[in-house]
Amino acid sequence: MAQTKGKISSTTIPIWFIIATCWLLSFRVYAKLTQAQAPPGKGVAWVTPAQFEEMKKRPSGLGRDLVIYEFTADWCSPCKKRERTVFRAPKVISDINDNFIPVRVDLTSEELSNIPATKKLTQQYRVDSIPRCIITLKSGELVDDDRYMYGDRFAGFIERSKEKANNVRAKLALVKGDYDFAIKNLSPAILSGSVSLDSYSYVDYLMCHHLLLMTHRQAEVEPMMKKTYELTARASEASIPKEPLDWLENLNKYLRDQISDEQLLKTDTADSDIAMSNLAIGLKCLRLGDKDKALKALHKSAVLSAKLYISDSLSEPLAHELEK
Repeated sequence: MAQTKGKISSTTIPIWFIIATCWLLSFRVYAKLTQAQAPPGKGVAWVTPAQFEEMKKRPSGLGRDLVIYEFTADWCSPCKKRERTVFRAPKVISDINDNFIPVRVDLTSEELSNIPATKKLTQQYRVDSIPRCIITLKSGELVDDDRYMYGDRFAGFIERSKEKANNVRAKLALVKGDYDFAIKNLSPAILSGSVSLDSYSYVDYLMCHHLLLMTHRQAEVEPMMKKTYELTARASEASIPKEPLDWLENLNKYLRDQISDEQLLKTDTADSDIAMSNLAIGLKCLRLGDKDKALKALHKSAVLSAKLYISDSLSEPLAHELEK
């Protein structure tokens, strides 16, 4: 017994080694997760949906014009991952607290999900999966939707949403007929033609074309259209499979008055293309002062967009404004 008491068996050594190694690895992982975290008490200043509703009632208003909704739950592992990483990064924290009203929508239980203010938001923005982050204007208009991003991608999403918010403000001003304010808010990248398109992102392009004409900046129209087409063509060449550009070529012919309303509609096959064409027709009719024809085209565009579960955020509000 005296000879074996101070000995360590051959099986004991690797066990202790494994324990020590695991401890060191755990410490390194913890350090990596926490090195970008903000100091205690300096995180995102979340409010609940109910608190947000109370904030709206204040005489001083809400202050910031942008709202960021984070839909989450305690049982959601990706949600917890985003909480440990994204929402503890100092840059994200400062960006959100300085520019947004942050609202955390807790869907952990049926009881929490059925709180009226929470239920209203999940229905309004059709939230069917989490984690989900939605950015809106304080008036409720949708700006952007992240569909679960994290790391640097999320920081970029937050940054880009500010520019997208300006385009949403431009749409609202266009609907009210305030063209000067609208074009001042429109993204410089769109005005210069520095944005490529696809058949679902045509609205800002048509809005830009319309506003340039309505503010008597016709000289900028053709350069914007040419540059946008060139960028879109390059993106199409790089895509696999290659995306055809018939829809944009036909739309540009129409915007240049080279084909009629009827000819434009004959070139369309997909509902998304027909919705786009009707929006283009509606805007042209507005410029020509034909309110009845504009209303008819805008209604068609809005109905088709709804059928596709998308919103162009322009045809429907324009139609409502014309109906007043």
